Amino acid sequence: MFSSENAIQKNVDYITKSHLRNVMQLAIFQTGEGEVYAINISKILTFLIKDNIEITRTPSADKVVHGVINLRGEFITVVNLDNWIGANVDDDSIYKIIIVCNYNDKKIGILVKDIIKIEEKNSSDLKLPSGNDPKVSYVTDVIIDNKDKTCIIFDAEKLLSDINVIKGDGTTIYDIGKMDKFPPINSNKILLVAEDSKIVTEKLDEFFKSIGIKYEIFSNGMLLLDKLRTHHIYEIGLIVTDIEMPVKNGYQVIKHLKNDPIYKYIPIVALTSMTNRGVNDKILKLGALDLINKADMSKLYYYVKKYLEME
Repeated sequence: MFSSENAIQKNVDYITKSHLRNVMQLAIFQTGEGEVYAINISKILTFLIKDNIEITRTPSADKVVHGVINLRGEFITVVNLDNWIGANVDDDSIYKIIIVCNYNDKKIGILVKDIIKIEEKNSSDLKLPSGNDPKVSYVTDVIIDNKDKTCIIFDAEKLLSDINVIKGDGTTIYDIGKMDKFPPINSNKILLVAEDSKIVTEKLDEFFKSIGIKYEIFSNGMLLLDKLRTHHIYEIGLIVTDIEMPVKNGYQVIKHLKNDPIYKYIPIVALTSMTNRGVNDKILKLGALDLINKADMSKLYYYVKKYLEME
């Protein structure tokens, strides 16, 4: 366990370069009921000791929204993860840490009982759960107190969508259906997409249907690469890949394609909710065209139109 913000931040300083080692760094924490969950460290801005900061309770009817904090002049919504997953823990005193995260340039605080440790995982260590819970991205094994534990990596995209934190400005992937319609794209080429978040997949599906293109979406990079081999090279207009995925992540997809003489010229863009400069630099070095934030649907549309309509 970490007893201070300095101790926590020391570990965060190390993992900010995790993209260089092609691993996912997970901050593993306990919920109020003692369940083991984790979040990708690349999404974390800072850890706060709950008792050191004032939380202003809001009159929200949503039990998930706990209140707001003022962090250096910026007001950030704080959510109770336990209530979101259905645990309904009533004793707020058990929560010691607020994890402040940045998704799609939107900040959010998550109440947790304690931070257990920081641990590296390869994409092959992340498994898809057997059920179809939209709140769970994947699971992995961790060792805590010399015992094997199942650790859940929750779908933060689903959480943010449920509490409406990232909706409303008309530009994000979550605003599909409400934003101004993009003009249809006339092309016989195919768009291939790797994206593991169920809520993001649903929104991408709606978006691509609205612009009338041919597309296929896969839940991890390996599935996309397997399907790619069944297509003629000239059928593919563009590949869009998420970064953090099980089995094969976005880095591995880009590297695999750019090292293959057959597929190296297929244009690739990465789609992410991370705002880490190191991630951007790495995907460009690997050969991708751009790193697109999920808050910027205009940029995604630009690349889809450009490369699907290209002769």
